[in-house]
Amino acid sequence: MGIFKKLFTKQNENKSVEVEKVENKILIESWSPVCNIQAFVEKSQTTIYFYLWFNPGSENSTIKPCWGCNIFKGEKDIDYKAMDNGAAPTMPLEYCSHSNEGIDIDENDLSIIWFEEGDAAALIENNKLLAVIPGWAENGFYGYSRYAIGTAPFAWELTEAEDSLYKRVMKSKKYWEYLNEDYFKDVQAMHLSVLENFFGKHEKYYAIDNNEFPSKALITGTKNNVNYAFTAGVSVLCQPKIEQFLEDGEAEKNRRIELGFACCEDFKNNDGYMKMLSYISGQTNLPWQEITWIGNGHTIPCNAISNFEAVLLINNNLFPKINSPKYDNFMEERINLLWIIRITREEYNYLQDNDVDKLLKKYNGNLEDMIIFDENAKFI
Repeated sequence: MGIFKKLFTKQNENKSVEVEKVENKILIESWSPVCNIQAFVEKSQTTIYFYLWFNPGSENSTIKPCWGCNIFKGEKDIDYKAMDNGAAPTMPLEYCSHSNEGIDIDENDLSIIWFEEGDAAALIENNKLLAVIPGWAENGFYGYSRYAIGTAPFAWELTEAEDSLYKRVMKSKKYWEYLNEDYFKDVQAMHLSVLENFFGKHEKYYAIDNNEFPSKALITGTKNNVNYAFTAGVSVLCQPKIEQFLEDGEAEKNRRIELGFACCEDFKNNDGYMKMLSYISGQTNLPWQEITWIGNGHTIPCNAISNFEAVLLINNNLFPKINSPKYDNFMEERINLLWIIRITREEYNYLQDNDVDKLLKKYNGNLEDMIIFDENAKFI
């Protein structure tokens, strides 16, 4: 593949090295169910590596490598010359727990399991973890390997993390098995029940998934002369990256989301209304397209309505006084409705230098009306 020249090397920039052409073999590959990431295992003449390839083939593609094992006699030191040639390096012997002569792995014993978030994966050999590339693999940490010792150069030792990671991987396996079944009938019925308990009989049901996984809808209704639109089905997925920003318990509380929008009756007859619905539909893919997460206080640029620069997201669970649909837990985790509030350029610029609480304090109306778009600025 020649990727190691970019990933690891301490190359001599003034020295041209002839690359030895060696045909490597892909043992197994898999695509993330929700992110543009390909996982694969590559066997060279000397090593087996596990890779996650983000945005394959694009200009912004990146690769996360994790050493699995040496299959040829290892070296005492890192072979930088081989890396300059783009070859996957063997693990130095002091960091390698298997035989110095190397071991081989039967590709028929391998499988790949994606984490629930879709941006991380585990390589399994005969129902045991062989290598894991978690979502937090970055900045010199490439992942875990069964055969690594300590904080090795190309993978860290798995021992201490193995129990918790194995439980997580097995939970993820059951999760994807559930979503591979005809799950959406129950999810759809749950959302329709929740929303119709909130605003009565729904008015419109838009399928917004383009016949792709996961199934999603946008459902509209009216209550007390306020028009509402809610996504349904986004919360079956778990947002990536969130555990790197929130404590463990808080991450699980906030990783499942739906989006909601409220507006006055007059705006429903405006061309901007359908543009907003289209915009909301597009944002349901954002966390998994961009490998990120969205939550309370976050902003997203939006030009669907003139004079309004962006949207501000408000989590219904943090604002109980705002009248919102009441969701049951999904897979024992709460669903977070993120209310979409349109903000002007001035308000958006204010948030670049101030936290969201300062902006919210500038709102002088009834809290319940804060989420209702009436074509006027809310805060400044």
